[in-house]
Amino acid sequence: MVGSLRYRGSDIVESMETSKRETLMDEKIYVAVTGKDLESKSSLVWAIQNSGGKEFCIVHVHQPIQISVPGEMFHEQKLRLYRKEKEKALKNLDKYLHICRQMQVTAEIISIEMDSVEEGILQLISQRGVTKLVTGAAADRHYSMRMKDLQSKKAIYIHREAPATCHIWFTCKGYLICSREARRTDNFYLEYSSSNTLSQSKITRETESVPSSSIVKDDAETSKRKARFEASKREEAEKSAVDALKKAKQWEAVYFEELKQSYTVIRKLQEKNNLSMETLRRLREEQEELKIKLREVSKLKGKREEEEVSPSNHREPPQYFICPITQDIMEDPHVATDGFTYEREAISGWFARGHETSPMINKRLPHTSLVPNLALRSAIQEWLQVPESLNKSSACKSEHF
Repeated sequence: MVGSLRYRGSDIVESMETSKRETLMDEKIYVAVTGKDLESKSSLVWAIQNSGGKEFCIVHVHQPIQISVPGEMFHEQKLRLYRKEKEKALKNLDKYLHICRQMQVTAEIISIEMDSVEEGILQLISQRGVTKLVTGAAADRHYSMRMKDLQSKKAIYIHREAPATCHIWFTCKGYLICSREARRTDNFYLEYSSSNTLSQSKITRETESVPSSSIVKDDAETSKRKARFEASKREEAEKSAVDALKKAKQWEAVYFEELKQSYTVIRKLQEKNNLSMETLRRLREEQEELKIKLREVSKLKGKREEEEVSPSNHREPPQYFICPITQDIMEDPHVATDGFTYEREAISGWFARGHETSPMINKRLPHTSLVPNLALRSAIQEWLQVPESLNKSSACKSEHF
C-alpha cells in the first residue's frame, strides 16, 4: 500500500522521514528463478555481471502440485509427494547460491508458495519494497537474435502490474531483452515496515495521518489488478478448452480414417484367405486323385517285375508325368492356381517373361504362387526306378541259369 507522511516540525523530524524512506526501499538486486535445475542460471549470471550490485536475493515462488485424491487414506501419499518436490526445489536453489559464491557476491534465498508465480513475485515486490528486479523474458529455448519483446505471459503480467517504484530487467539466455525504468516520487513510498511505530511515537502530534482516500484508491487498484489477472486466466482457460476441442476433433478424424483403412485391409485379407482355401481344396482333390493313380502305378510295377525287360526297352510315361510346357517328365512338379501341374523352372520362366495367364486355359491367374506337388514327384521317382530294379532281377536270373 502506498501512502505519504508529511512532517511539520524541526529538522529532526525531516531526517527521521528520510531515514524511514531509505530503509523502506530495498536496494538489493532481486533475481527471480525457477525451481527447475539451473533453468534461470543465465538471468542470475547476467544480473551479477551487469548490475554492479554486491548483494543479491534469489526469489523463488513454489507452485505446489495439485493432487486431487479423495479419502484420508491417501493423505500420507500426498504429503510424501509434497515433501519430495519441496526438497528438490531447495536443492536447485542451493545451486544458485553456489554460483553466487563462485562469483564472489553475497546472496540469500527467499522462497514462498503460491498458485500463481507472477502474483507471488508482485507480493514480494510490495512487501519488501523491491526496487531492482531481474527476471526472465522467456525460457532460454525460445531465444532468438530477433527477440525484442517479452514472450512469457508471466513477464508481460509483471511488466504491466508491478509497482512503478521497481526497476525491472527482462533477460533471456544471458541477453537483456528489455527493461522497465522505475518512476520515483518524493511524496510516495511503501509503508509496509514501521508506519504503526511512528504513529505511536512522541512526534505523533506533529504528523499527519495517511489520507483514507489514498487507501481506497490503492484498494481499488489492487482489485482492478486482481480482476485483470482473473480475466486473463479465464481467457487462457477458454483458449485452452478451444484448442483441446480442436485437437479432439482432429484426433477423431484421424481415428476414423485409420479405422476405414483397417476395414479395407481386413477385407483384402479375407479375400486372400478365401482364395487360399479354394486352392487348398483343389489340391486335396488332386492329392486324392494322385493316390488312386499311385495305386495303379504300384499294380503296374508288380506286373512288370514279373516280366523280363531288356535294358534297351523304353516305356511310355503316363501323360500326367509330362510337363505341359516342356513336354518332358517332370523332376520338380509344382501346382499353379489354375489347378494344373508344371515343372517348376518352366512355369517360373513363364511368369518371368511377363505372362499372368494360365498356359493351359489362357485365363488370368489371381496370383503367381506355386505349391510343390510332393505326391506326384514321389510317383515319378518310383516310376523311374522300376526299370533299374527289373534289370537287376533279370541279371540275377541269368546268373542262376
